[in-house]
Amino acid sequence: MKSLHKLVLVLALTLVSFSMLASSGMEEYFYESGKIKVVVAVASIVLVGLFIYIFTLERRLKKIENKK
Repeated sequence: MKSLHKLVLVLALTLVSFSMLASSGMEEYFYESGKIKVVVAVASIVLVGLFIYIFTLERRLKKIENKK
């Protein structure tokens, strides 16, 4: 249950940081050049990869803790 709370907290903080970056004028550049979809796709892939890594790491740690 604690890992779920940590995951939600990380997701919320990540979304807040992305919204801060988007408001710095880069958003207009990416919209005008048509590259905003690429940026969103790459950011999504990176975030999904991080969440999968964290989830599998948490499962491995639980297995190790249960053995002891």
